[in-house]
Amino acid sequence: MRKTKKELKRYVDEICEFARQLFPRANVRVKPPYETEDADIVVELPEDWRGGIAKQKRLIRKRTWDILLDKGYDIVVFVEKPSRRKADRDSKTKEKTSAMR
Repeated sequence: MRKTKKELKRYVDEICEFARQLFPRANVRVKPPYETEDADIVVELPEDWRGGIAKQKRLIRKRTWDILLDKGYDIVVFVEKPSRRKADRDSKTKEKTSAMR
């Protein structure tokens, strides 16, 4: 499979928009890949987030998996709950960030 930056950007933009639809008011940002993946997307949920995230994560995971199998782009999405960011500020112990591949 031939990969291009333009096509990768299109898929990253698609996943970011999908995450914004699933998590209204969330801060969605793209960061440089950590290791071997093609892109990392971070979804920071708002401080007052009280809903569940399992269904939304499942939907994002399905789409990123389809992109990986069809086009070969490995896009990882991290969903950070507000408690994760608060723990980072308040202590040395960190809660897990949920990553989907």
